Amino acid sequence: MLCTMASAEVVAAMKKFQVVCDMANRIIRLCVLILAGSAGLATAEGIKSLNVLSPPLKAAVSDTNAVPFAIFNSGGHLSGGMAKDILDLVAQELRSPVQYLDIPRTRLESWLVAGDAEVSCFLNPDWVRQPQRFDWTDTLFFSRQLIIRRSDTTPIRRLADLYYKRVGTTFGFIYPELQQAFTERLIVRDDAHSLESNLKRLAQRRLDAVMAVDLSYFYLMQRQQFDTEFVADPIWSEAPGVFCAVSQQSPRRQAILRAFSRLKAQGVIEQLLQKYKGTGPA
Repeated sequence: MLCTMASAEVVAAMKKFQVVCDMANRIIRLCVLILAGSAGLATAEGIKSLNVLSPPLKAAVSDTNAVPFAIFNSGGHLSGGMAKDILDLVAQELRSPVQYLDIPRTRLESWLVAGDAEVSCFLNPDWVRQPQRFDWTDTLFFSRQLIIRRSDTTPIRRLADLYYKRVGTTFGFIYPELQQAFTERLIVRDDAHSLESNLKRLAQRRLDAVMAVDLSYFYLMQRQQFDTEFVADPIWSEAPGVFCAVSQQSPRRQAILRAFSRLKAQGVIEQLLQKYKGTGPA
């Protein structure tokens, strides 16, 4: 009798043990599934993170930049031009979108110094007040400086030929060859917002000459008619190099500089230059 009772108790205990084991196995399988799902999610998130774009490249392009460096639509938004072409490609290299900032030329340097803008193009260390506060790309290309006059006036070959004349310039731009004469009031500086506006005033005889660069002048002359014939006299100094300035506050400034270097090495900058280049004198 005792043996029978003992056997029954053993059988009951084994059944309970089996139930506990089944529950434990279910819990273990559930934990494995949860862990596997978490690992899969983490892997998916890791893959997604590789495809997330970097923060927008903050690029300063002012509408005081003459065509074809910057082309703005009727709404005042940047729609094309060499600056947009180059900076779009730089942003692709960085895997970033671009945030274009329309900043007046007079505020451009302070925005770059503060890091509110990361990059701005078509500058030269001689054209800014504190070039040491920026990182500079390689020379992108060289741009001949021109003095535009009406065809019925005498050629301008040297600085003294401009003395006591009214010269059309662009707001915020620095002209190293003329700066001292402006300061001493030997030449009258007369600012306007654009090269087009200055050429119209020159045609109206409100100016004696206009400062321009070759790319902008010949591009504009191919597309617009003026009321008089102009002549472009090259300035007496050598053609300066054109660069882009990069903010030293940007944490990715070295990556930005490398992107510009790659584009130049691949011949992309020269291709874009030829795309916009007008037909000028040799």
